[in-house]
Amino acid sequence: MKSKSDVVLGIDTSCYTTSFSLVTLENEILLNEKIQLKVKNATTGLRQSEAVYQHVNNLGKIFSKVKKYKDNYNIKAICVSTKPRPVENSYMPVFNVGYNFANAIADILDVPIYKTTHQEGHIQAGYVNSNMTKDKFICVHISGGTSEILLVNKNKSNYSIDIIGASKDISAGQLIDRIGVKLGYPFPCGKYLDNDSISFEKCIDPIKISVNEGYINFSGVETKLYSFIGQYEKEYISKLTLDCISKSLLKSLLYLCRKYDINDVLFVGGVSSSKYISLSLTHDLGKNGIKAYWTKPEYATDNAVGVALIGAETMHCGDE
Repeated sequence: MKSKSDVVLGIDTSCYTTSFSLVTLENEILLNEKIQLKVKNATTGLRQSEAVYQHVNNLGKIFSKVKKYKDNYNIKAICVSTKPRPVENSYMPVFNVGYNFANAIADILDVPIYKTTHQEGHIQAGYVNSNMTKDKFICVHISGGTSEILLVNKNKSNYSIDIIGASKDISAGQLIDRIGVKLGYPFPCGKYLDNDSISFEKCIDPIKISVNEGYINFSGVETKLYSFIGQYEKEYISKLTLDCISKSLLKSLLYLCRKYDINDVLFVGGVSSSKYISLSLTHDLGKNGIKAYWTKPEYATDNAVGVALIGAETMHCGDE
């Protein structure tokens, strides 16, 4: 009889996605399963209570797919994100759903459970799938709820992370979704604005951005973009929105890369799946001797792959 391969189960219950992943101890991704939470039309978010309810309903549906692997694979550990970021007082109720479910499965299987954070999961997924090899780098985490620029040092099974830049008001993802919903697109709006921006070949007139060293304000840009709705084509406004985000990040990164003498930048989070932003920043950073690392869109948006990979690394460290 063929022996079963050992795997780690990763679980992440974020604000908008229920995610499961299975990875081998050699970092082979076997399963990247996720269900996006449902958001009502013309709205730009969910209450935590509603997100918790949807996660509870989704967990059983996804776990039924995990069970299909039981004949050939042996779950040796579970890794779960328990909070948004690796800092004290970081908390969101949605992560309790995944943690409680992970605890129950770990008890049934009699396997260890490892805890990590949503942000570290994003970084790990990006690190492994973008061919990043440096142990010290700058990471840009841009998503629906977060726009942070991080100084990262990779350790054996985790990361040392310091915030060196961020948006001071709304996140890049919030700007995209607020403008997108006003333009009539369903939430989340990123892919619609990205498609518009790529297909719109006309030039745009840039608007003023607000960047002070590594810190960005998007609210002024939001107000200006609102004033353009109804006056300009939807595609023009979409492209202008993503261009403002790209140029704001570029200005911040040029300053921070010089300050910390680092020329490797990893992009993670849902907004980093934008083709327009990735093409723009790769070109503009490259002209300044800075290498940009991007992961595939399925590992940029919320997922549990990075969480599972952290679990696999933790197991390796325990065996040393």
